[in-house]
Amino acid sequence: MKKLFLLTALFVAAAFPSCSKHDGVETPDWPEPQPLAIAFAEGNSLQFDTDETKTVHYTITGGSDKTVVTAEMQNPDDAYTVETTPISATEGTITITAKKPSTDNCVIVTVSDGSQTLTAEIAVSTKPNPEELAITFAEGNLLLLNINEPRTIHYTITGGSDNTVVTAEMQKPDDAYAVETTPTSTTEGTITITAKKPSNENRIIVTVSDGSQTLTAEIAVTFRVFDGKTVVVKIPGSLGYWLAPYESSIIELTVIGTLNSSDIATLKNLPNLAILDMENVNLEALPADTFRNKTSLTSVKLPKTLKKIGSYAFSGCSGLTSVTIPDSVTSIGDRAFQDCSSLTSVTIPDSVTSIPVQTFDGCSSLTSVTIPDGVTTIGSSAFNGCSSLTSVTIPDSVTEICYCAFSGCRSLTSVTIGNSVKYIENYAFDDCSGLTSVTIGNSVTFIDSEAFRGCSSLTSVYCKAIVPPIIVNDTFDKVSATATLYVPTGCKAAYAAATEWSKFKTIEETQF
Repeated sequence: MKKLFLLTALFVAAAFPSCSKHDGVETPDWPEPQPLAIAFAEGNSLQFDTDETKTVHYTITGGSDKTVVTAEMQNPDDAYTVETTPISATEGTITITAKKPSTDNCVIVTVSDGSQTLTAEIAVSTKPNPEELAITFAEGNLLLLNINEPRTIHYTITGGSDNTVVTAEMQKPDDAYAVETTPTSTTEGTITITAKKPSNENRIIVTVSDGSQTLTAEIAVTFRVFDGKTVVVKIPGSLGYWLAPYESSIIELTVIGTLNSSDIATLKNLPNLAILDMENVNLEALPADTFRNKTSLTSVKLPKTLKKIGSYAFSGCSGLTSVTIPDSVTSIGDRAFQDCSSLTSVTIPDSVTSIPVQTFDGCSSLTSVTIPDGVTTIGSSAFNGCSSLTSVTIPDSVTEICYCAFSGCRSLTSVTIGNSVKYIENYAFDDCSGLTSVTIGNSVTFIDSEAFRGCSSLTSVYCKAIVPPIIVNDTFDKVSATATLYVPTGCKAAYAAATEWSKFKTIEETQF
């Protein structure tokens, strides 16, 4: 048994030779450890814009599972932040942020696996700041403009780049101004502005951008206070001051701005003022007597903000041929246009609900008038003496035609009274000697005395009322005995039996 053990031991010794050098036998060569190394995918030099963050990806060769990577700034500097994020023992990222401009610096990256350590550097720097973008205007930042006068501003740009772009637009969109930009190079050019019509003060907003920087500048634009035709009232009450040296020479005038009673008086006292444009005046009420008896006035455009025209506002303006009343007007005062004997066309806004006493009394040149659907009352003598008025349609909204409303309208040939009218007062159409036809709506219940007196040319009266309206003595006084009364089918007997209606010798039924 002892012999067998020795044989086994010899066998094992023969199969596994000793690692020591004995009797001329050499030890095997084991491989040397691989040197530790790190590589950066984005390179070893980075340049930053302010507040720009960049990520560097690293790869490690050599080392072991215990490899650690750290990074810090070579020169401590709060202009940069650095953070290391390992993904595994062989790769990861380093994140660097340039928080503000700084001098050049380095990120020192240290790699260690316990037995080997190495360091590497990433150079970092911030890009130089471009020269600050700026623009200057040779003609300054304030322009006073005349109507239809183009003005050119020359601009110069400093800083910026070859990509610099200049644009200009009005601060408040306004078709009164036209503005155009014409660059001649990346550093200079012109801006042309034209005031096409009167308007309030505005500003040109000029924007300059080179892709990395943007700035805006302003050019204030306004009309000259007075250029001989247009006056801009910036301070209520100042109109007289500006116009005093020229008052006798002013024939045509455009006014812009906010007026008070003193300014209104100034306008009235301009001795030769004929054409007045107040469209761009800020005024809600035209006071009573504003232009009363101002015979030089021929044309007026009223403010777009106007709501009320006061009593006698244009009374006695015998030279006035046209007036523009804005849609904003809701109220017209008594006798507002009385005796405007040259006035030929007036459009009454839809917002007006009443045509009061003697509004157009004596407007002997007025040929046509449109009464809007919102009007409910046509006041006493509203169109009295409008001897050139040829036709009028009274809308369904009207419920009352007052005393002498159309008296003396001798050119009036036809009248249609809307179906809502219940009451026609005395003398309403008195002495309308040219009137040949009148249609009376079906809601009329009473026609007062002499309402159609003197309508000597009247040949046809159409009355749509089923029940004959009450009329009094002389309602149709001096109307031709041959005039025909047309009544609804089946109503002839009722009209023939009614007081006053029975005076019509010819009564015929018709289908309305």
